[in-house]
Amino acid sequence: MSSTLQDPPDSTLQAQPSGPPAETKGFRSLWVNRRLLALMVKRDCVGKYKGSLLGMLWPLINPLGHLILYTFLFSLVLKVKLGGNGSMSNFALYLMAGLLPWGAFSEAIARSTTIILENPNLVKRVVFPLQILPPIAVTSALVTEMMAFVILLAGILLFQHYLPLSIIYLPLVILSQILLTAGLAWFVASLSVYIRDIGHVMALFLSAWMYATPIVYPASALPKKLEFMLWINPMAGIVLDYRRVLLEGLPPDWPHYASYTAVAAVVFLLGFKFFQGTQKSFADVM
Repeated sequence: MSSTLQDPPDSTLQAQPSGPPAETKGFRSLWVNRRLLALMVKRDCVGKYKGSLLGMLWPLINPLGHLILYTFLFSLVLKVKLGGNGSMSNFALYLMAGLLPWGAFSEAIARSTTIILENPNLVKRVVFPLQILPPIAVTSALVTEMMAFVILLAGILLFQHYLPLSIIYLPLVILSQILLTAGLAWFVASLSVYIRDIGHVMALFLSAWMYATPIVYPASALPKKLEFMLWINPMAGIVLDYRRVLLEGLPPDWPHYASYTAVAAVVFLLGFKFFQGTQKSFADVM
């Protein structure tokens, strides 16, 4: 359940350093306003589950529910094999290692389609750095992923009895995930102000994108003529490298890592540039 971000206190806004407009725009503004970003991420995380009976347990219940559903459907019913030994526990670990990054990615993108529209009061505040709104959705989704990540680590310890040393490479993969998600979030957030159907379009697009990514099936199941999808789909590389570093004791596939990280960096830069170029008209359109 998404929530509307509350208007931050005036003292928070006044605490931001004054200076020429260039210092509050561009990438530097993300660092300048880091405390405001952290404050609003905290509010967003709490607000998503405010009033619900189970509250902050939902970030754990949601991935577990999807894990049980997909394991039953794809492992028991369709007999899909993931991982080395083909056991149900192995399938569940590989599945969750794919669902966690995808869940954070899709949640952030879906939330970004409404995050500007939900906050017209902030749009009309000249001093408010609008470029931090999409990163709020990205960071909030990442926090949810990290909470559920504890379940995955517990499962690895339970079934594999150790955590591989290759887990030290995970921050590199997460960095690429953040770049890709933030870039798309800026683009989608801006576009949704002008085209209100973007939210519905993205819901369909994300569903198709998920099944184009080897999450519920192994990458080896793709026919030879479709293997190019692993290279043009950056989320495919991210999911596969999550599994390599967490479950297989291997470093990232470096050529593939370089490929999807380069794509993520380009998307990050273009998405931010698009947002910066269009945000001046947000107040007029809204």
